[in-house]
Amino acid sequence: MEKYQCLCCGYKTLDSRGKFDICPVCFWEDDTYLDFSVSPIVGKYYNREPSLEELLDIPSAANHGLTLRAAQQNYHLFGACMQDMLPYVRKPYNSEK
Repeated sequence: MEKYQCLCCGYKTLDSRGKFDICPVCFWEDDTYLDFSVSPIVGKYYNREPSLEELLDIPSAANHGLTLRAAQQNYHLFGACMQDMLPYVRKPYNSEK
């Protein structure tokens, strides 16, 4: 089965997109809705898909208000989307690269 790429760490670890799967490599919970016709974000993005740049700065309710941009920076700094999640992450498998 084809895996989806985690938007935080970039590895192919997710079984679905935007359905709250948790990446085992960085522990980001994927609440990113890429099909806004099905799951629109309430507020200024309602009924329109945000640009990739805007997507980086939307606070994630599933990730305690952390933005994807901050989670990516954290992953590059210490290997998890948040420092508290370090005990739960693992190294990516070769097949996930």
